[in-house]
Amino acid sequence: ERLKALYPDVEFTPYYARSVDDLEDALAKESEAVGFVVVDLHGPSGMVQSIVSAGKPVVFIAESLGGGGDYLLYNALFEQHPVLAVATRKVDSNEALSLVRYLVALARLRSTHAVVVSNRDLSNWLSTISSNTGVKFTLVSGSEFVDRYYSKVSDEEARPIAEAWVKGASYYPDPDRQWPEVLKSARLYIAVNRLLEDYRASAVTIDCLYLRAPMGAVLDAWPCLAWMQLWLDGKYVPMCEADANSLVAALIGKYLLGAAGSATDPVTDDLTGEVIYYHCYLPINPRPGLRLRYSIVPSHLGTRYAAVNVEYPVGSDLTAVGVDAINRVMYIHVSKIAGNELSLPACATKVVARANVRVLARRWGGGWHRVLLLGDHREELKNMAKLMGFKVVEEDR
Repeated sequence: ERLKALYPDVEFTPYYARSVDDLEDALAKESEAVGFVVVDLHGPSGMVQSIVSAGKPVVFIAESLGGGGDYLLYNALFEQHPVLAVATRKVDSNEALSLVRYLVALARLRSTHAVVVSNRDLSNWLSTISSNTGVKFTLVSGSEFVDRYYSKVSDEEARPIAEAWVKGASYYPDPDRQWPEVLKSARLYIAVNRLLEDYRASAVTIDCLYLRAPMGAVLDAWPCLAWMQLWLDGKYVPMCEADANSLVAALIGKYLLGAAGSATDPVTDDLTGEVIYYHCYLPINPRPGLRLRYSIVPSHLGTRYAAVNVEYPVGSDLTAVGVDAINRVMYIHVSKIAGNELSLPACATKVVARANVRVLARRWGGGWHRVLLLGDHREELKNMAKLMGFKVVEEDR
């Protein structure tokens, strides 16, 4: 009853196992379950080994005075498997049952359908990421997306959205050159919504750099403002550059933490001990109830327009997470925001933070992108990685 109250949208099927035979019957019936919540009321017994060997993610709650012996005897086994365990005399407490949210987030991740818009053949890469995370991907060519969706959106339909973006911006220089690009971004926003509705998907990533590259230009809009609005809407999760790994990281951030995050290109300044996380947009609502100031500005030395500069709260912790789903590794580091930079070189948003940059450089791996999540979420992400069967690299330690 406590589980149903805490997680009303989740289906829990209870079983009572007093012997290995009882347990094997339950395990057989629930072979399709995402995972198991185990409440151990009396041990030691051989049932714990059978549960763990089933290979499912497990949240193990031992009642200290009854199942506490199992907790101690099998803790080393838990470390080797996707198990999150706690021993307590209050097995129905919020603190103990909060571990179940990791299974809920995992279930939501595995039920996610994402659309990838690209003219590159990413099918094998996406298939492996899907096998290792559960996220299902549909690959749509850039040409098809433009023909069926983007080209069908008129300037008149998009204008109110573009005007609202401009009105909400704290700074909007060079409007004569920026406005056409802002309008294209609004058209893209409408087109993406229709794409996701048609495909019944909840996440999207567009190969924006390749689809706009001179050698094969197909799409003439940048998605930065569109992605900002999608996060504000709260219905879909967007990601830049057809980066399915970063999309998985952002989905984990949303499902587990209720956070909005997106990819950045981190670089270090070894002389100041700072990391500069830059990209041409970040969510302006990184956590519920917080709305950050943004500007619509040129970027990349004035060669791009309709980019988004976001000012993140100075003094706050920042968690950067990278996912290498091919090799089943999660990279994590935490920094402290020291400032925000608005300048023409590189991308529009530049969040400056302090971190152990020399250790960071030595331990870096898994690609360049890191998804930023406001706050210190190191331990929560480590727990999530454990249930997913991912190795964790704390790249700042």
